[in-house]
Amino acid sequence: MSRQYKVCPLFWADRGGDRHLVNMEALEELLNDGWRISRVDTIPPTELPDNAVSATSVYILEKQI
Repeated sequence: MSRQYKVCPLFWADRGGDRHLVNMEALEELLNDGWRISRVDTIPPTELPDNAVSATSVYILEKQI
């Protein structure tokens, strides 16, 4: 069997004074589609996208095909 890998970052963003969790739905869909979390890393706040307000969790997903 071979394996596929995907990366899914998850972070809070401030949009018009309202906090929003970015990529939560995408991560949920991947997990429901048979992907599993093989590793989780964190990117410190200094390396975040412009609209992020906290550290980013990076999920490494794996699926056997």
